[in-house]
Amino acid sequence: MDAPEHRLPSGTSGLAAGFVAPPVGTGADKVDVSRLVQMLWRQKWLIFGLTAVLWLPAVLLINGMTPLYSSSTVVVIDPHPNRVINIPSVSEPMGIYLDTVNTEVEILRSRDLAARVVEALNLGQEPEYAAPTNKPGLFSPLMEEGRTLLTDVTAMLPESLAVLLTPPPRPAAPTGNAQDREADRLTEAFQKNLRISPGVQSRAIRITVEAKDPQLAARAATAVADAYLAIQVEAKRKATQNASEWLQSRLDELRQDMTTTGRAAVEAMRSETGMVKGRDAPLVNEEMSALNGQLAEARTAHANAQARLRQLQSVRPGNPESLTGADIGGDPLITTLRQRQAALNAQLAELRAQYGDRHPALNRPTAELRELNATLATEVDRVVRSLRGEVEQQVAKIQDLSRRLEGLRTESFDTLQADVKLRDLQRQADASDDNYRRAVTRLKETQVLQALEMTPDVRIVSAAAVPGGPVGPGKAVLAGLAAVVCGAIATGVALVRTMRQRGVYSSHQVEALLGLPAVGIVPLLGRAKRSARADDDPYSNTGGGDFAEAVWRLCARLHLVRTGAEPASVKGGEVVMLTSSVSGEGKTTLAVALSAFLADTGRRVVIVDCDTRRPAVHRLLGGVRPPKGLTDLLEGDATLDQVLHIDDRRRVSVIAAGRPVDRPQILLGSKAMLSLLVELAERYDVVVLDTPPVLSVSDALILAPLADRVLYVVRWARTASSLASAGIKQVRQVGGRIGGAVLSMVNAREHANLEYGARPPSGRSYRLRRIA
Repeated sequence: MDAPEHRLPSGTSGLAAGFVAPPVGTGADKVDVSRLVQMLWRQKWLIFGLTAVLWLPAVLLINGMTPLYSSSTVVVIDPHPNRVINIPSVSEPMGIYLDTVNTEVEILRSRDLAARVVEALNLGQEPEYAAPTNKPGLFSPLMEEGRTLLTDVTAMLPESLAVLLTPPPRPAAPTGNAQDREADRLTEAFQKNLRISPGVQSRAIRITVEAKDPQLAARAATAVADAYLAIQVEAKRKATQNASEWLQSRLDELRQDMTTTGRAAVEAMRSETGMVKGRDAPLVNEEMSALNGQLAEARTAHANAQARLRQLQSVRPGNPESLTGADIGGDPLITTLRQRQAALNAQLAELRAQYGDRHPALNRPTAELRELNATLATEVDRVVRSLRGEVEQQVAKIQDLSRRLEGLRTESFDTLQADVKLRDLQRQADASDDNYRRAVTRLKETQVLQALEMTPDVRIVSAAAVPGGPVGPGKAVLAGLAAVVCGAIATGVALVRTMRQRGVYSSHQVEALLGLPAVGIVPLLGRAKRSARADDDPYSNTGGGDFAEAVWRLCARLHLVRTGAEPASVKGGEVVMLTSSVSGEGKTTLAVALSAFLADTGRRVVIVDCDTRRPAVHRLLGGVRPPKGLTDLLEGDATLDQVLHIDDRRRVSVIAAGRPVDRPQILLGSKAMLSLLVELAERYDVVVLDTPPVLSVSDALILAPLADRVLYVVRWARTASSLASAGIKQVRQVGGRIGGAVLSMVNAREHANLEYGARPPSGRSYRLRRIA
């Protein structure tokens, strides 16, 4: 006989089995700043403690720093110095360009200038520039032993691995004598303390030197400016001296060149060739130029006449379009004939369009057009003959001019060669004279410049002064920055710690992540409350405080509490199964508490321990394990009355798990189990099934289709949402009707922060009181 199905009637509960949680919403991908702040506030003690642990060593380190003093001098590029006499310098003055300022900045940063300052100030005697002592470090012996051991190990390995594990060679010892190495060290150390800053949109350059001694900072800044000015003066003096020596060596060569290629050689050449000059050139050249102009004009006229002749030769007098664009020389007769021809053609076209091609009205205009074409052909032929004569005249003229020009070319060849030689001699003579005069003048100017005092192209506008106070390190600023950095590190650690928690923390997450309504939130029940006395039983609705109120709220939301509007006999009992994803989520505790609360309200309740592998119901109820239980009943070794036990204190009927069996899945999926549930539903109002975790064994999946509703227990802040989703999916796949999820073992205070963004109000809380 098939057992009747027990289902949750539609409309009896506001949270139906098929309820789907609403989507997270359009703002799910946005950062909730308020929740982020609340999350950080919950980790405030971790953040404050870690910040303090990190900040205190930083403050001690900052407090132990040596103060630094800074002194600056400002130089300005002045490309227009005052001159006693207006003699151009050998080296050009600086221009006012951006690249000029940048170039001077690099000179100030150069190693040569720093070496001059180190030598001028004798920085080797200053305490802060003293050579460091080469004392071996604390871990140097250990590092040397480790290096030796690693070298010995790599010698025994294959070559491919030895190449990867061989330690790098030690750096080579510096070359040169000790004095040069010390000078290099001092120069590098000084360059690290030197700051060169070009001005913004200006010609000013600021030279800043930092030192532990304020007097040394001022002296070093002044020494850098002085060395920079000295470098400029030396460069100018050296350039002037080199120019003077070079000019002196060139004077003899220029004097000899001027004698060899002077004006006497030019006049001798002119007399020898007998060259006669016209207005602008020799006479032969002027005559050739005139003939070239006449020849060009003749060729142009010949080309124009020949082009007109070709156009007229292509004209067909019968076709008026062929005369379009033809050059007829402005002949008025031909122009009149063309106009008459166009008018007759238009008239014939109009008559053809009106009467057709064979109408008698076309005869007269056609005959007149024929005569007009003949007259036009005669006139065109006359113009063609005239153009032919003109072309022949131009050809004869071109030939005559060409013969005359060829004769002049032969005559002027010798004259041209002589003119070229003469011009070359003239240029050499002029250049020699000019070079010699310039060299003598520049030599005298250079000698005058050597006698004058050289002035640099820069000037000091702000001398370095001894600083009155240190510029760094800013201990207060560094301490504040260290606090910010340490706080950021601590906040990051708190965020990482929070983000690594993959559990479910609120009813909102239950609905959004698991797709189930959150039907209950049960607080954590401590060990002290589990071992309480009978008059303060945590599984009773008169004790347990917040835990009792949470279980009572769960019963109300599930409509398991009977009201006066509906007697108990209206419908059969309801089978409620509790399960979870993994063990340790508090489902057995919740099942026992739920049974005890329902029994206190007058419902007939039986709890069945279906976890035959790890039974715990009898332990939570405070009794010993009964000799017979569910497995004995399903195998036929006991009757229902034999395995049913009444807990007198809680008025709950209990069926223990029974003795362990090899394959409990077979028993739980048998007809005997179905018959047992039918019979229990007839005897009791609520049948509570405590089952093993879904992801651990398959027992709960076998029982899920037999229950009227399934309560899925999720441990607060511990069970990962992925595990809970996987378990819920499996229950639904086997046909289980999940009525909702219950968050168990909840920290009430932290949950209030997560759920509502604030702590629960302080003061006396509402608690159920025992009625005497």
